Amino acid sequence: MSAPAFRITYQRFSDVRDDVAQMTKGGLLVRVGDVSGLDLHAAVTIELVFPDGKAHAANVQVLHVLAGHGVAVTVTPDLVEAARRASGQDAGSSPARHERVDRAQPSAAPPAAPPPAVERTAKPVEALSQAEKIQLALHGNRDQRNAILRDNNRVLHQYVLKNPQITTEDVLAIAKNAQMAPELLKLIAERKEWFQRPQIAVALARNPKTPGEVAVRALEYCSIDALRQMAKGTGVMPHVAQAARKKILK
Repeated sequence: MSAPAFRITYQRFSDVRDDVAQMTKGGLLVRVGDVSGLDLHAAVTIELVFPDGKAHAANVQVLHVLAGHGVAVTVTPDLVEAARRASGQDAGSSPARHERVDRAQPSAAPPAAPPPAVERTAKPVEALSQAEKIQLALHGNRDQRNAILRDNNRVLHQYVLKNPQITTEDVLAIAKNAQMAPELLKLIAERKEWFQRPQIAVALARNPKTPGEVAVRALEYCSIDALRQMAKGTGVMPHVAQAARKKILK
């Protein structure tokens, strides 16, 4: 019997970059409905197909089985490097397709709604397992997402950005929050539909936790009034104030 095998087919390089950020933490969530026969540490195969048609496969292991949502697997250094090297023009606008390919029929994408057991649980977030917290981050409501963002395990925070219910207002609140990790703020900047919004760009430029290069790049999408305020140096990092002054003087 062949080992379980999964394939993720990307059409957008932004999705590849999102998953690279996830993979650098040591794992990758494959969103498939069929997780039958999978156990912790079971050997599986994962294949990534990039928008330019190039593919890379690796033998990995199961980290978590999330019934109704998919399976989290380990990643290898060469798999991460292949994803990092992927670049070019997007092949389309559709989201990545996640499949289980060792079955006769491809697995359907998991339902967007959270499983009733998670939605109705009376347990506080602190008492949930990591697998349950990932489910909550991916499919929970605003209060549940905010609870995940307060969790000390910052690896969980990136899953909040993948929640289909998240709004630009939610992203703006995260961008303003100086308690967020630099890696999470960088992930926001990698999504053009968020980064190029003036309010979010200003929030990232002002947030002291935003990586320096990202904060300066955010100035490209800030209004002239916002640039003048930041050029004064009040409430911003020195390198941001200096870059804002240079932009005004151009």
